[in-house]
Amino acid sequence: MRYLRLFFILFPLLTGNKLSAQPKVSDQKMQWFADAKLGIFIHWGIYSVNGISESWSFFNNYINHDAYMKQLDGFTAAKYQPATWVNLIKESGARYAVITTKHHDGVALWDSKMPGATTTVKHSAAKKDLITPFVSELKKSGLKTGLYFSLPDWSYPDYEGFTRDRKRYDYKQDPDRFKKFQNYFHGQLNELSNQYDPDLIWFDGDWEHSGEEWQAKQILENLRKVNPNVIINSRLNGHGDYETPEQGVPVLKPASPAWELCYTMNDSWGYQPYDNHYKSPNMIIRTLVDCISMGGKFVA
Repeated sequence: MRYLRLFFILFPLLTGNKLSAQPKVSDQKMQWFADAKLGIFIHWGIYSVNGISESWSFFNNYINHDAYMKQLDGFTAAKYQPATWVNLIKESGARYAVITTKHHDGVALWDSKMPGATTTVKHSAAKKDLITPFVSELKKSGLKTGLYFSLPDWSYPDYEGFTRDRKRYDYKQDPDRFKKFQNYFHGQLNELSNQYDPDLIWFDGDWEHSGEEWQAKQILENLRKVNPNVIINSRLNGHGDYETPEQGVPVLKPASPAWELCYTMNDSWGYQPYDNHYKSPNMIIRTLVDCISMGGKFVA
């Protein structure tokens, strides 16, 4: 935490100098994103209970799925303080925040009404919608709202992917079953779009299917019906507005005029109690400066 606080103290000083200058963009919906230099990414889910790798721990067979999902019983969110979190983000000088709504494990942190959804409201010890209060605080603060959403859902019974060496079925041989999944996750995206009107959707997991199989064009059409100015990251098989390299500054400037580096403060995306390999303040600030100097931004 002391590293994070030092970063928050130094960042506003950096954004006041010439490094903050960025060219204006022709697409007006992208202007706030071009002006932003820092975003905060909150990667949170039931995997914090045992401090294990988020979703990948069961996908890679380090733990079986039932044991992984049992973390729902210990997920109380007892120390959740959305107003405090947002105040800290605001003080950092960040312009936007992204929070996990659903990772690949399929656990929705909002009160999803889609049939068969696993949610923190119905299935966790917290019995709470964790997205609504955070988004409410973001909007009150004037910060832009970003929602992370996993396209694959390894826990949903009508999604073919389950673990690295096991699939539930062949989606090409059973298109009707895959269609049920498409309807399900499109329904969840519509919920998020209509309930929260996000400024940015941060997709992940697009490698498992083509843009056509995800129905990317329909996704964009539905999202833009609610908010024509919603910004989409690149992880929708090339249908996004900006690129999202992660964990290292690109050697060459990305081809896209808009990009962000997605970065962790230690080596883990989610909370892991034994991961004390935190990056030094010097390394974090240097990385931030490198991103800005290449026309990008930094989300950590």
